[in-house]
Amino acid sequence: MRRWIAPVLVFIAAFASAPAVQAAHSSDTFLLVADADNTGTAANGDHVAVTVDEGSWFDGSPKAVSATGEFTHFDADGNVRGAGTWTATSLISFDFYGCRFIPSVGVDLGDDNLCGGAVKMAVVLDTPLGQFPGMLTVFCVVGPQAPASHRPPEGEGVTLNVPGIVNFNHTGGGENIYVRI
Repeated sequence: MRRWIAPVLVFIAAFASAPAVQAAHSSDTFLLVADADNTGTAANGDHVAVTVDEGSWFDGSPKAVSATGEFTHFDADGNVRGAGTWTATSLISFDFYGCRFIPSVGVDLGDDNLCGGAVKMAVVLDTPLGQFPGMLTVFCVVGPQAPASHRPPEGEGVTLNVPGIVNFNHTGGGENIYVRI
C-alpha cells in the first residue's frame, strides 16, 4: 500500500506547482466568426450556404445571443432556390468542445481563446417570400471534446431546419471559430 503513496504525492506536487491556465467554459462569452460559407445538406441533395455577420456573439449561460447573417439555398444541381438574411432570436443550447486543439488533425492553434462546439439558435429567416422560423446550428470542431462524427473538413459547417419546408440536417463543411472575449 505504501508503494503507491510516493508516486501519488509526486504527481500532486507537480500538478499543484504547474502554472494555472485560464480555461474557457461554456458560460463564457464568445464571438461567432464565420465570414466564409458554412454549408449544410438536405436528404434530397439541396444545400445551404450560411455566413455570420461580424460582431455576432453568444453566451452559453445565461443563454444569450446576438447574431445575424446571410444564407443561400441551392438545389442539388447548384441552382439558387432562395436567399436572404437570418437573425437569431434565442440561444437554444451550446455544447462546448473546448479550445485551442483540433485533435482529429493534430493541430494546435496556439491560442486558448479559440474554441469550438455546437451552437444551436432559433432564427428568423427573412426572404423575398416572407419570414420563416428556423433552427440553425453552427458546428466548430476545435476542442478535445469534439465528437468523432465531426471531423474536418465536412464536420464543420451548419445544419438548418426550416419546419415544413426543408431540413439541411447534415453538415457539409465550412470554416468558423468561437473567440472567447
